[in-house]
Amino acid sequence: MAERRVLGTKLGRMVVPAAAINDVCAWILLAIGVAIAGRSHNRATPAYVLICGIAFVMFMLIVVRRFMDWVAYKVNAQGAVSEIYVLITLVGVLLSAFITDLIGIHSLFGAFVFGLVIPPEGNFAKMLIEKIEDFITVLMLPLFFASSGLKTNLGSINSLKGMGILFLLVFTAAVGKIGISILVGLFFKLNIHEALGLGFLMNTKGLAELIVLNIGKDIGVFDDEIFAILVLMCLILMFFTTPGLMAFYKPARNPVPYTYRMLEGSYKRKDELRILACIYGTKSIPALLNLVEACRVTNNKRLIKLYPLHLAELSERTLSIINLSRTTNQDIASSKLASSDDAIVVAFDAYSRISKVSVKLMNVVSQLEVMHYDVCNAAAEKRATVIILPYNVYQKEDGTFEHVNNPGFKAVNQRVMQYAPCSVCVLVDRGPWSSTQLSNTTSLQKIAVIFFGGADDREALAFGCRLAEHPCMKVCVHRFSPSPGITIDIDNAADLEVEYKRDEEALAPVKSIAIDDNKDSWQAIYYEEHAYKDDAAQSVYAFASTNEFLLLLVGRQNTTLQSRDNSELGVIGDCLANAGPELKSSILVIQQHNSSFPRINIHRVASVSEDLPNST
Repeated sequence: MAERRVLGTKLGRMVVPAAAINDVCAWILLAIGVAIAGRSHNRATPAYVLICGIAFVMFMLIVVRRFMDWVAYKVNAQGAVSEIYVLITLVGVLLSAFITDLIGIHSLFGAFVFGLVIPPEGNFAKMLIEKIEDFITVLMLPLFFASSGLKTNLGSINSLKGMGILFLLVFTAAVGKIGISILVGLFFKLNIHEALGLGFLMNTKGLAELIVLNIGKDIGVFDDEIFAILVLMCLILMFFTTPGLMAFYKPARNPVPYTYRMLEGSYKRKDELRILACIYGTKSIPALLNLVEACRVTNNKRLIKLYPLHLAELSERTLSIINLSRTTNQDIASSKLASSDDAIVVAFDAYSRISKVSVKLMNVVSQLEVMHYDVCNAAAEKRATVIILPYNVYQKEDGTFEHVNNPGFKAVNQRVMQYAPCSVCVLVDRGPWSSTQLSNTTSLQKIAVIFFGGADDREALAFGCRLAEHPCMKVCVHRFSPSPGITIDIDNAADLEVEYKRDEEALAPVKSIAIDDNKDSWQAIYYEEHAYKDDAAQSVYAFASTNEFLLLLVGRQNTTLQSRDNSELGVIGDCLANAGPELKSSILVIQQHNSSFPRINIHRVASVSEDLPNST
């Protein structure tokens, strides 16, 4: 389910608890079956075993559960699992297994019940899994499967009767489980594709079934032929799960009205701003919350909805699957994904309470190769106006850079920018922006919009106009144009003329307000024009380095500079993001939804050598 990206869907949220209840019932039936099939000839023995088993379960749920709650509380308070608590847990597992074996129930049942009394919330269960997972999955599970394979004698199925029993078992198990699951799904208003998916998923056989079969063979319930038939039945049904799910289950998404996919034009309409903010780790949270706070207007005339999307890589580790099974787009107030000590939950919960911004924390645990699908689908479902991505490089205090996350997230950013259903921003945090708390400051903060022209630059301008409404923001729009000595080779002059016209229309309100010095609206916007000669990126870098801007807004592509296809920041963004410690500004690189550019080439005329003014 995790690999097929079904676990976070409506079907996945239905199948996981149903399968869990199914397994609990299987363990209870196993305990009863082992008690009945015991070697004792006394007829009262099964009743004695069942009564002792019920008493054991009650003791575990009432007494031991409280003790493990206390252990989990101590571990969560310390923030780390001490060896003594791991030892207590493992000794508890062994004692529970020994007691159930002494009663006459299989020892696995005792270990399973002890696992039920460990509180799943908080860090204790996660840390415990991290400590013992490698030992279990690398050593114990392969040994168990090897042991099961050695016990399976396929040569014992040497008759037509045995083959007929195998066919009837497969047919009965498949038709019975799939058919009943489909009927139940249709009864609960699932469509036919979801009902078929429910049937195939509920029919999956795996580790629990092999454990039951091994126990049955150990206590003498199955002979070699029946054991081999049942193992083959489990394998056959398991093999059909994935093809059946892919063939019949086609998740359909409900279409939602999704009109405003970019910032340009939304300023005048005063639309609600919906932000989908992707998070790879805790280091990107302060800069992100500052950016959201800068977009928030104190008079609340422009509503903001924030959807933080915590991204984690899906692996074959048990903890990764557990995280995925608990991430189902829950509201921050009722999220069971993490404890109250989780820094991500605490940060957004505190911001939601203080700023009164609607915050809904979501989570995605997915393979890196397909993670962009989950991000884009979440943006479409929430009708996001803009997606904010963190840059995976962080500048330390000494000016050096370090990768704070898996380098594979860089490719995720690039694919999100390619397939996003709305505008996309990449936030490059270089320190001062995240360390400045806009909610607690009254001093004026300088922000620059670097404008060359084009759809992405107009989107950056619209974002800057949004920030200018904040009482602590001073937004300076700096337009860079080629010097008179620069010639432009144009492949499509008509398209470029259209882009120039749109640029002038976008800049006209800013120019008029800056010239008229109108203080009634957009009071913190200033406008300047600059001319560059040889290297536009270096001109911007030199300009930004000599001015103390807290944040620089740049378009990913523009009408004068062509970005490399594999760059998520563009020419200007790459130059600024990779600058040395002399540049103190953070960078917000913006790409407008469905932006396209005419192909042009710019070069300096060799005969022109006079010095031209840098700005006008």
